[in-house]
Amino acid sequence: MVTPSPNDDETIRRTNSLRTQNNTLQIFLTDYNLTRNSIWNVTDIHNLVQRFPKLSMVDLRMITLGVYQLKRARSYAEEHADSIDLTDPNLEFPIQSCNDTNAHDIIRIRFQSAHKKSSQYYTYIQFDPNQILAWYCTCRSGPRVVGCCSHVAAGIWFLGYERHQLETNQQPSSTNFANLHYCDSISDYEDSSDEDNDARYSSTR
Repeated sequence: MVTPSPNDDETIRRTNSLRTQNNTLQIFLTDYNLTRNSIWNVTDIHNLVQRFPKLSMVDLRMITLGVYQLKRARSYAEEHADSIDLTDPNLEFPIQSCNDTNAHDIIRIRFQSAHKKSSQYYTYIQFDPNQILAWYCTCRSGPRVVGCCSHVAAGIWFLGYERHQLETNQQPSSTNFANLHYCDSISDYEDSSDEDNDARYSSTR
């Protein structure tokens, strides 16, 4: 029996509203030529011009519009940080900021492909202190706006949620989902495939 999330109606409404939209961040980055490596520099999350927003699990669900990407988020974050202790205050989670004033509210994260060690993907996240505004990734599913790829989910999940948790959970990757108590009883609303997985999920409603 499927147990609905209390936010299912809002998730469906948001999904339908996004179906016809283009990826505005991708367009912005292209129009202003902001993907050049020369204008991006490694920085610390605490040194950004504006604070990265603190998010709830409900906020994350409204971004991913499903649970597959959240289930992948921990493994990507652990690999990127080279640690399973993601709440360590001394943890290094490399991000990049842009020296172009047009991109003061955008960060970039370089993720390693899970299956192709020779491949890397650049994830861009636009935000203000209260919310995530837009995202784009150079992986196959990176331009999607109905939900997001696993790389985007990993960056947002760690920076906006996991690093704020008081207790470290060192369970094996992809098993730490006590906070998603209804996740396994519902399916995602959109194609959840990205560069590492071709599994497809469809709406149960």
